[in-house]
Amino acid sequence: MINELFESRVVLHDFPIFLNGKLYEGSKIKSLSQCGKDCISDDFQDVITYSRCPHGLTHYRKKVKGNNIAITEVVGERYFNDGKVKYKGRSITLSDALAWYSYVERHFDVFDKIVFERASEDFDKFHEFTKWTDQISFYAAKVLTKYGSGLKDSYQNAPSDVKSLYKISSMLKDSLDSTGIYFNPSAAKYGKRRSTDIYRMIHKIVMILEHTEGSAFNKKIRMKGHVQKEYDVYESFKIIPLSFIQNAIKYSSSNEITVRFEELNDYVLISVISIGNILYEDITQLSKRGYRTSWAKDIHHDGKGLGLYVSSVVAKAHSYQIGVRSKPLAYEYEGKSQAENVFFVKVY
Repeated sequence: MINELFESRVVLHDFPIFLNGKLYEGSKIKSLSQCGKDCISDDFQDVITYSRCPHGLTHYRKKVKGNNIAITEVVGERYFNDGKVKYKGRSITLSDALAWYSYVERHFDVFDKIVFERASEDFDKFHEFTKWTDQISFYAAKVLTKYGSGLKDSYQNAPSDVKSLYKISSMLKDSLDSTGIYFNPSAAKYGKRRSTDIYRMIHKIVMILEHTEGSAFNKKIRMKGHVQKEYDVYESFKIIPLSFIQNAIKYSSSNEITVRFEELNDYVLISVISIGNILYEDITQLSKRGYRTSWAKDIHHDGKGLGLYVSSVVAKAHSYQIGVRSKPLAYEYEGKSQAENVFFVKVY
């Protein structure tokens, strides 16, 4: 959707730019044949960086709300004296670049606000639908219980059509619950905190995801550790482990994902561990509404940056700490540095 702002000329630029690897021609300064993607260093940061390529041209780089944007094939002030004759009319100073990136960020903010407000209005129309979804989920679970004494036993013994009904109804309800909190963060505190068997809750999530998304991406989910106590949580809490596991399924490069439980005297630490591209961002950045890493945009998954944002809202409602650790490994996968990525939540 961000690309449309440039394609429709809502965001203007006199100079050529690269947006997430795609070239957009400048209105005044045109791109030159000798420069390509190799001339632009791939070290996009939240602050402006710049460099000079072998052709004597300057390339400014900045990450804007998860998008890699480069002002390319211009002459910066640092190299102006020896480039002004050869590349006359291509002067873009650091001050010019700063002003333009600020202009882009303002447009992105306005765009996000408009999209969010319109989507909120549309979602309000589905209020009745969410109530029916709750009923479908309730009766699907009731049908499943006829096939055994517990959830695991019932699920294993149930025919395939009943399993499918239960899985689809559960995922539909979870998806609508997440979307509801996305548009109305106060919904994360809906109802009362209830004493909950956290391990059992997550086991149910794992069981459903492993047979739906997990099988689609050839992933196995292992649960390690135990939880002895019950913890008082809102119904929304399940969104945190759900989004962590879904994120691992989509973006891990290995076939195994681990959900680890470490219970101490007054809390339990729940970690979702997988191998994937190294994460340079912290949890604050990853949890921004609509944020996606640049490499997440390059692959075929249709994520919208919703899950981790909603998880941060739910964690805040519980006064729980969530975080991410990325431990680099000594190898690459498809040209990307790999790491052991751990998303965790500390439950009191």
